[in-house]
Amino acid sequence: MRALYVAGAVIVVAGCTTISDVTSAGDGNYTVTTQVRGGMTPWGEVKASSLKRADEYCRQQGKQMHPVDMQTHGVRGWTPQEADRTFSCVAG
Repeated sequence: MRALYVAGAVIVVAGCTTISDVTSAGDGNYTVTTQVRGGMTPWGEVKASSLKRADEYCRQQGKQMHPVDMQTHGVRGWTPQEADRTFSCVAG
């Protein structure tokens, strides 16, 4: 029975993370969004997921990611958490 409680707690804490495709935001900027539903994911992890995806996108082009803006929405453990990262890719 205890194992069942532990498994339930892990599911609640873990949540479900979705990272969007990178989309053009105009003027040479791009946007990527990370969304976490459920759980108690720290905001740092939510933001880091968007940052990592943006960095990967620019590296694929042989460039470096330059952060432009970061917006967060939601309440941890209450509503879905979203981190919207706007960035550009610049020559290294």
